Amino acid sequence: MPYPGHPFAQTHPDRLATLALLFGMTPAPVATSRVLELGCGDGGNLVPMAVALPGARFAGIDAAPGAIARGRELIEALGLDNVTLEAVPIEEFEPAAGGFHYVIAHGVYSWVGPQARDRLMATFGRALAADGVAYVSYNALPGGRVRQALRDMLRFHTAELDEPAEQIAQARAMLRFLVEGLPDELDFAAAMRRQAQSTLERSDASLLHDDLAEVNVPVYFHELVAHAARHGLQYLAEADFFEMQTGLVGAPAAEALLGVEDPIRREQYLDFLKGRMFRQTLLCRAERELDRTPRPNVLARLAISTPARPRGEPDASGAVTFEGPTGSTIATDHALVRAALERAADAWPAAVWVSDLIPAGCIAADRAALCDALLRCYAANLAQLHVHPPALTTTPGAAPEASALARHQAREGEMITNLRHVGVRIEDDLGRELVTLLDGTRDRAALTAELRGFLGARGDERSDAELREGLDRSLEGLAKLALLVA
Repeated sequence: MPYPGHPFAQTHPDRLATLALLFGMTPAPVATSRVLELGCGDGGNLVPMAVALPGARFAGIDAAPGAIARGRELIEALGLDNVTLEAVPIEEFEPAAGGFHYVIAHGVYSWVGPQARDRLMATFGRALAADGVAYVSYNALPGGRVRQALRDMLRFHTAELDEPAEQIAQARAMLRFLVEGLPDELDFAAAMRRQAQSTLERSDASLLHDDLAEVNVPVYFHELVAHAARHGLQYLAEADFFEMQTGLVGAPAAEALLGVEDPIRREQYLDFLKGRMFRQTLLCRAERELDRTPRPNVLARLAISTPARPRGEPDASGAVTFEGPTGSTIATDHALVRAALERAADAWPAAVWVSDLIPAGCIAADRAALCDALLRCYAANLAQLHVHPPALTTTPGAAPEASALARHQAREGEMITNLRHVGVRIEDDLGRELVTLLDGTRDRAALTAELRGFLGARGDERSDAELREGLDRSLEGLAKLALLVA
């Protein structure tokens, strides 16, 4: 069963470079960087990067020839010349020493045997440039014990089955059996039911290749870091900066963690408190000196994007609370911070350079307050920071354009990779047809005529007024989905 690839924003060179800069490194410019993905599958993560960054170079390897073949077909269909995919196991891959600025291994480390895991880490150590950043995701302990227990149950239930379709069907039957049958009065049952329900919601391919896989080895964070150290690497950060924060733990524990100077021990204790099941860790060369305290003044060199919006009216003190889609909030009564967040929210899904949010003649104290507030927004998962913001527009022009990849994907199915390197779903046929037409050569009159023909072939006779109104609404919606090229 093919395991279709997907874009993962947390692996994008922009994300890796931003965190490297925050922690005192000098990352390579994203636009002209060299990127390697180990276990790239069909290129679902790598190819969209190559489309969005034509001046960068991308290479991917995977042991599955079928997946590589599918990826090459996509590359040929898009006419890309800055990305190559090779069908080669990690154990046999020999990268050029220091040849890559960013190296990615998503969904590989915990799902391969000991030899391949060690070779993966050795490849990081060999391939990374001096200021390079490696990304590795893996199932983590102690939280992974719950997932492992569920996996043991599923493998026991499907042990006598050989056909993938039957394995998946029976695994889903077992998951429903657990969700419906675990007794409420047992502490064990609550955690297991949540995990079973979450697993039920995953795709067939994910269920087969992850939870029913022959190899699925969770590790403690400190074990992963020790493995990296044996290959000349050190811990840099988490790909999601908010995961490094103590906001979700109790106040006494959070205060105790402030006294733990060793970042490895601090992160490991955080895992103990959070019961973390999955990690997305960034590594760099061991000899690289890092600044473990991100400096707010660095933000003046970055851009920020945020969907956070003001929640209600200002309180009695004049403070406004901004809330993001995940429920995170930040309150501020500082006029400059409030104006900056409102402007950034209005620009969403595009990003705004922080330097453009600082007015001329701004005093040092206000500048510092703004940068500190924006860093806290990043830490609270209210905003993303960028060294290389996505090239998108929120205002459909006279001849709107979607990327060549988006147009290709719209012809193939519902899932489309947007310009923020996130998969979005367009379920209706008319919406997908519109995306295929957005090649930058058609104005609204031409688009209306094309859509009239598409609908007419289906017996849908709408008036010109309805078509024009629907087109404008659809284009605005596609812009909000980050699908229109600037």
